[in-house]
Amino acid sequence: MRLLLSILMFAAALRAQKLNEQESVALIEKARLEALRYTSALPDFICTELIHRYQDPRGNSRWQRIDVLTVKLAFFEHHEDYKLLEINGKPTLLDFLNTGGPISKGEFGSLLLQLFHPVSAAQFRLKGFTTRHKRRSAVYSFRVDQAHTRFHITFGDVSEGPNHILAPYHGEVTVELETGRILHITQHAELPTGFPIRESSAFVEYDLAEVGGIRYLLPLHAETTMAAGKLKTWNVADFKEYRKFQTEATITFDK
Repeated sequence: MRLLLSILMFAAALRAQKLNEQESVALIEKARLEALRYTSALPDFICTELIHRYQDPRGNSRWQRIDVLTVKLAFFEHHEDYKLLEINGKPTLLDFLNTGGPISKGEFGSLLLQLFHPVSAAQFRLKGFTTRHKRRSAVYSFRVDQAHTRFHITFGDVSEGPNHILAPYHGEVTVELETGRILHITQHAELPTGFPIRESSAFVEYDLAEVGGIRYLLPLHAETTMAAGKLKTWNVADFKEYRKFQTEATITFDK
């Protein structure tokens, strides 16, 4: 009973917490600075990404697992490189981009940079407060309109024409009060009627992880959902085993 009372008192105190308009704007500007410098502040590292891929062929919430991808992700000189190691636990030489199913990139800063770049002119509104990873945080809703979006969505392999659009989007972002670091971001595309893709959503969860003895804010979990016709796909990615990039490794980036 005493524990329940303490939880209720804490929740009430959290709901009562307020930022005035000036403080709210200042926190978003602090978050903007953190987002814009995010990738440039990251060290060179390697991690393991596990991607569980699911599909719902008829759109009736009966999800079927497609496969599990084990990927070695290298972040070197501010570029991401993905090497597919295993499919369903079995070694493979298949290229990550040619797995025959949905894949996603950009968890290491692209979403943040896209949202907080001044060109996007995102509109933020304070929704409330929460705790995330034991850190006091503010939750903002946001929207980027059609005139300012840089969010590209492509159906198939063609990067131009009617199957490629720039879509406005909205979502939420969770910002740590003390530091301005972004701990969570969701993104939902606003897609036009008649476009082959009718839904595109993503979220990324960030927390501190150690690389070379120093703790950095890095993705721990991400999910993406897409729908075209009745078919829906859902990717669930977990990032683990962060370690320092070894200088003897060779990385080649596609141009």
